[in-house]
Amino acid sequence: MSIGYLFELDASVSNGREYYACPGAQPKHWLISTDMQEVIGEASRIARVRKQKVCVYRLLHSSRALDREPYLVPTMVGAENFRGEVSIQWVTVESRGAAETVRDVRQGPSPYFGLQLHEECGE
Repeated sequence: MSIGYLFELDASVSNGREYYACPGAQPKHWLISTDMQEVIGEASRIARVRKQKVCVYRLLHSSRALDREPYLVPTMVGAENFRGEVSIQWVTVESRGAAETVRDVRQGPSPYFGLQLHEECGE
């Protein structure tokens, strides 16, 4: 199940590994990677298609996020597909309380992440 992926991601972020994220081409899907250039490239591509700015964020452990920073919260955690890709739907919220409320708890409380703006791509 992909809930394991979330706990591994949470542990990696907690241990100081840098992950970057941007909204994906599909609604409620995000690209998350340790490769900053990959994420910036995807954000630039999406910005060209949508003709609007797309932000690239650095993931923070939820306990280290500041009150003024948004949170990235998994709202639907599904199983891995046949290629081993994780099926997760995400939403951004403005407060820790909102993150606690909207996160998926069907398989136990799923971790969520703070978002620190790294770069804006596009127009």
